Amino acid sequence: MPRLWLLDVFIKNGETIFSLYDENTKSIEERVGKIDFYGYIEASNPTTIAKELEHIEDVEDVHIERWRKPPFYTNSIDIVVFKTKNFNIYRDIIRIGVSKELKFVNTFPHPLVEALYKTGIQPLTIVVEWRKDKPLTSDWKPDRIDPEVEYIAVDFQNGFYVAETSKGIEKFWYIEDLIRYIESNKFLIGFTNPYIYTQIMNFDLRVAKTVYRWITSGSHHPFEYFEWSRLSYTPLNLMKNITIGKILTTIEALIARDKKYIVDRSYGRVEPWRNIGRLILHDRGGVVYQPKPGLYWGICQIDFRSLYPSIIVKYNISGETVDKPLCSRSLKLTWCEHSVCLDEEGVVPMSIKKLIELKDLYEDKAREVGDKLFDYRRRAVKWILVASFGYLGYRNALLGSVMAHETVTSTSREILRKARVAIEKKGYRVIHAMVDSLFIEGVEDPCECKYIKNIVEETTGFKAKVEAYFLWLYIPKLLNSDRGASNKYYGLLQNGKAKIKGILAVRKDTPPIIKKAQLEAIEKLLKAYKREEFIQSIKEAHNIINNYIEKLKQNNYNLRDLVITRYPSVRENYRKPPKYIRESLPPYRLIYTKKGLIVFKDPTYSDIDINKYVDFLEKARKELPTEKELQ
Repeated sequence: MPRLWLLDVFIKNGETIFSLYDENTKSIEERVGKIDFYGYIEASNPTTIAKELEHIEDVEDVHIERWRKPPFYTNSIDIVVFKTKNFNIYRDIIRIGVSKELKFVNTFPHPLVEALYKTGIQPLTIVVEWRKDKPLTSDWKPDRIDPEVEYIAVDFQNGFYVAETSKGIEKFWYIEDLIRYIESNKFLIGFTNPYIYTQIMNFDLRVAKTVYRWITSGSHHPFEYFEWSRLSYTPLNLMKNITIGKILTTIEALIARDKKYIVDRSYGRVEPWRNIGRLILHDRGGVVYQPKPGLYWGICQIDFRSLYPSIIVKYNISGETVDKPLCSRSLKLTWCEHSVCLDEEGVVPMSIKKLIELKDLYEDKAREVGDKLFDYRRRAVKWILVASFGYLGYRNALLGSVMAHETVTSTSREILRKARVAIEKKGYRVIHAMVDSLFIEGVEDPCECKYIKNIVEETTGFKAKVEAYFLWLYIPKLLNSDRGASNKYYGLLQNGKAKIKGILAVRKDTPPIIKKAQLEAIEKLLKAYKREEFIQSIKEAHNIINNYIEKLKQNNYNLRDLVITRYPSVRENYRKPPKYIRESLPPYRLIYTKKGLIVFKDPTYSDIDINKYVDFLEKARKELPTEKELQ
């Protein structure tokens, strides 16, 4: 049955515009509505300020409330709260108030987000009816499908502009071909990153009008953006340059509003002074082993389910709960130097508790139904949960602290220690551990993995899952030493497929010819199901690398296969920016010549630095097993 969706909400000329999308006609209706915008003023004379605001036309309500102050929210102060449906009036009050040195608080997130949240209008949900100048939307259920919209998501991979639409994937070498493709189709929403969007607009500004709404926060899938929009009440119009961290902080700020916690960037949670010994002891991050490189047989990978977010929820870890000075019920964790206040639930655990359940629900749905929709949603929620830990220690985090960050990492180290000890008591050996993953050797049958998972859960009290069973697993050496790489591995799964992490073949900036060579070599290795079959497979894998080296030396290659795709790091970090940064715009399409790394422009080159690409292939070879290692 065709439905009417609330696709977007935005401010135009001071009015609130609701974009309603009709699935039947594939059309957009922009309707003017009215919702309440809220402003908050911290002042020494709140009664006087409130009386002045009462006389402003279109200010519908002014009152004084008690709100709690950061960093620990133990003290309360009076805050003047005003409400208006006229965004221009809201903005004028802020502008004039700042000029009079009034202090406005709760300025994050955007007032439109809070207005939608307080009104209960969730973007990307079904509109039931239009009532009293605003839409009435249905309660969202996680098992519902998303609106059917024509979209385009543009990325840059291996030198090509890659356009994903509802019909499939198209690749374009020239940006003008991409632009013609966009103009010849009626896309409702476009998703890309700011670099590609800038290139498109520099070439032809008219493209901006051929797509109803461009979102330039990255070429994520629409289903991911729709999920972020719903969870954070952030309309697509405000997601043009949004980050995962900002989505998380928006959710936290809305929870803080409910608790009448002031959100103010001018307050901070100062890290206490510590000597270098204590700093090294406690500020160590999560567990990352330095594994012994080599080939392992019968490996079970056990992953904790949302370990860091689960620690945050279980132990009530939040910026305002860790090392709180005035606390009647405090939890002292024996494995770290910090304590956690349990007097009331922290903002961060409140914000992510339901997200953990939602991620598990989407994971189960994706497995049961087989619909990619739920896997995209699972990924969307997963990235918020990942940010929930990272932002705890971020210096500009509104609701985090270094102390909270350390409490989570020290707890994770203790959990993995307990798990390793319990596993090894049963006769297995943990060959590698990485943040929330354990790799266990000596597992002869995949069914044993479930037994090991149960041991982990019973010992630690945290949920785990069997991520993979490897018939064999290879951990390569670091490229510049003989030590094992902690973030690189690949192996043969029970179903005959490969799982590959960290090596050159899966890096975005690796030239296509190197990716092809290494993946073909690994394909040879995957034919070996037994130890005795591996010697021949290793020889064949290394011969693949030899063949590609010979092709390069004989100039038997496609120039496009030599292209290096690169996005910029922070430009200010360069003491002297490379020439290609000064001469072109990102994303960069580069090639190695005898003059160095230059922008790929011309159809032919006579001075390709073949030795550089041979070096790449030798690096790819170093990530393959050798006969010596097998012996």
